[in-house]
Amino acid sequence: MSTAFNIGELSSVDDLKAPLEQFAQKYSLSKRELDVLNLLVQQVVSAEDISDKLGISRNTVRIHLKNINTKVGTNSKSELLGRFIEFVIQNKKEEDKLTTQRLTILIADDDQSYVDLVRKASESVIGANVTFQHVVDGQNMMEYLNRVKRSDAGTPRPHLILLDLNMPKLNGFQALEKIKTDPMLSEIPVVVFSSSSTQSDISSIYALGGNSYVTKPGGYQELKKVIHGIVFYWGQIGALPATKQS
Repeated sequence: MSTAFNIGELSSVDDLKAPLEQFAQKYSLSKRELDVLNLLVQQVVSAEDISDKLGISRNTVRIHLKNINTKVGTNSKSELLGRFIEFVIQNKKEEDKLTTQRLTILIADDDQSYVDLVRKASESVIGANVTFQHVVDGQNMMEYLNRVKRSDAGTPRPHLILLDLNMPKLNGFQALEKIKTDPMLSEIPVVVFSSSSTQSDISSIYALGGNSYVTKPGGYQELKKVIHGIVFYWGQIGALPATKQS
């Protein structure tokens, strides 16, 4: 086993260091618990791999994970990662500079006026680096993604999906399950972007393999901040759970 953990070996360290430390402070995580969370965020998810990185036993890793989940109020690795991502999104300052790649975001929402507001907010804080593809319900989203699977012309593969829960024909839960059980689609990160904030809904989202949950902001200024945070995390850091973790 390795006996030392060098955070400098991890990618996107400069972007992650401050939010990880702030998250650890908020939930009173120990230094070793912070080390474990650091690795989780960098997609080192198995107890064996974390054990090798930190030079501690697998059982000790499991104890640390249990303690972290207890302190944060989560029930699984995927929910813990989602909670951290939410934290980054909510605390990202709008004035912080983005160096994001160009992103295609597929947004599934039946509220056209809100989608227009999201586009406006994105253009305001990010500019032309983000392109939105819009579908009005889960069924149309799956039809779009089936075209992606066929590599149809004019149907770009999304880097990220923003998914509303309450849609006609096929709701967000049903659509999320279809995405995360399809080996050709499951690696696309899905951020549930919904007005629902019940704990049962949030737990179901993570159980189905959702990568993050964000409550729709009520005001335009808050929406700009949230969109900025989403693009910062998924476009710049890109350290996300690609597939469902337990």
